[in-house]
Amino acid sequence: MRQIAYPAALGGCALGAEAPPLWAAEWSMTPTYTSSVDYDSNRRLVSNGTGTGATVLTADVRFKRALETWDVYIEPRYSWRRYSDKTLGNGDDRSIYGGFDWSGPRSLLNLTASYWDQSVLLAEALETGITTNDSHRRMGQVGGTWTWAHTERRQTITQLNYQGVSYSAKAQAQLPGYRYWSGSIGERFDLSERMSFTLSGYGSLLSSDTPGNASHTAGLQAQVIYAVSERTRLDASVGESSHVLARQSSHGTDASVSLTHSYSRANAALGYTRSLVPYGTGFLVQREQFTVSLGGSLTEHLNSNLSFVRVQNNQTAVLLRLDRREYNNLNWSFEWRPFENWGFTALMGATRTVLPDLNERPVHGWHTAVGLTWTPRVTSRSW
Repeated sequence: MRQIAYPAALGGCALGAEAPPLWAAEWSMTPTYTSSVDYDSNRRLVSNGTGTGATVLTADVRFKRALETWDVYIEPRYSWRRYSDKTLGNGDDRSIYGGFDWSGPRSLLNLTASYWDQSVLLAEALETGITTNDSHRRMGQVGGTWTWAHTERRQTITQLNYQGVSYSAKAQAQLPGYRYWSGSIGERFDLSERMSFTLSGYGSLLSSDTPGNASHTAGLQAQVIYAVSERTRLDASVGESSHVLARQSSHGTDASVSLTHSYSRANAALGYTRSLVPYGTGFLVQREQFTVSLGGSLTEHLNSNLSFVRVQNNQTAVLLRLDRREYNNLNWSFEWRPFENWGFTALMGATRTVLPDLNERPVHGWHTAVGLTWTPRVTSRSW
């Protein structure tokens, strides 16, 4: 979390002076263009899966305007994707992401909004596992965080978020989508230069067209952030919540732990989360996720990253056929940048899961990809 400063005067303008209007500001523009090809031995992660290739062309442009007290940005992105297996249909995905940050003498405000339109082959393969041909998931998100500093060592933090998900006609029968509201309010205490403690109350509400599925949760959470050293950081939280689904109440524990360490030319991270996650089937599913990653610079122009992710769902989700019991995903990637504006990437990975049937048969798949990225120099435009 950003530390709140206490400037003597707001912004870089004299008191009483007007900031330049947003629409008349000078914006920086950072485009990125990527072309890649990939091959996946079992893109659907099914027992009789066959290998398919894909060609992808992506254009991404980030517009940003920043002053001393605020910045605003917007980033549209479009990917043209075609599969070697024509029955998989339209694989294009598009998105737009934007945000606004403002800092005052004692407060910080962060607002974000995004919209994603993705093929279910990308969005659902490692979630519900439902990959209906030529179907897309449309997801809109809006969120905000407001931090108010009472003193240099005590802050109030408020968060509100909304997420709405729907699916195209071919997938609607199995994936009705959902509307998910969540929020929290808490007090953060800086106990020392190295440690902070936060106590929060949080809640969520899920609604969908799934009959009898409206649910809500409410609970308390404690979080500790501790800088073990200049290079090692621990972030741990635990929460106890009450969950009501179809008028049936239950209790559960949410938890999150992350440990990060920075080397001279690399970074390592370990993570664990246990939480309720909204699914396209219209249900909240309890998931546990374990992550391990190691990345850094091998040479001046060559970077590498190795990551492992394991996802495990609770038994109820498996019995209701909401998801598979587990996913294990291993990826190893390289990026070579021989020139300032050009980069070459290569990725190798493997996935193991089990089918959501009585026998829980294991399913494997592997994938490779190579790509070329061009990032022109940042330019400025006035509108």
